[in-house]
Amino acid sequence: MVRELGLPAIVRTCASCRSTRHHPTGKFRVNANGKLLDVWMLIGCERCGRTAKIPVHERIHVQALDDERLVRFEANDPALVRSLATDAALAGRAAYRLDWSGTWELETDLPFHELDRADPTPLAVVVRFELPAPIRVGKLLTAGFGLSRSAVRGMVDAGLFHLPTGVDAKVRADFTFFVGRTPPPSRGAERP
Repeated sequence: MVRELGLPAIVRTCASCRSTRHHPTGKFRVNANGKLLDVWMLIGCERCGRTAKIPVHERIHVQALDDERLVRFEANDPALVRSLATDAALAGRAAYRLDWSGTWELETDLPFHELDRADPTPLAVVVRFELPAPIRVGKLLTAGFGLSRSAVRGMVDAGLFHLPTGVDAKVRADFTFFVGRTPPPSRGAERP
């Protein structure tokens, strides 16, 4: 389980102190101008505390915004703050990046499997995410099995780990991989 330790830092330059790390304040600002709305997520500078705004919606027609979502903005809904604070698409549109360092830890129930066993039956391992942090598959395997990067690569090359994606790929959502010397049964294969 990739357990959440905190939200990622929002990396953009502070107008006051030139620091680059910000965190969500947990609040939104909604401004109406006639039938048009602006919605901003408020962030605070880690160093000086200055509040800045991240545009979520700009000049959107009142009727174009779902009533429930508008109420959530006005109520400073924590789930919506969390969702937007981890949204890579919003970061791209608003020209900042997310720093995920220190936001997660891998919780395992090791030792759960002997890697050198002769059992031909593969073991399915499910990795679940509480936080959509982009993490390299190799990093999860090194942390989960207590192995070096070269040992993980060797086991992937030897067919001991059967991954749904490359070992260098970044994942941010739940996935399953298999541990064993034989490949897992294909989804369409019939069982005897």
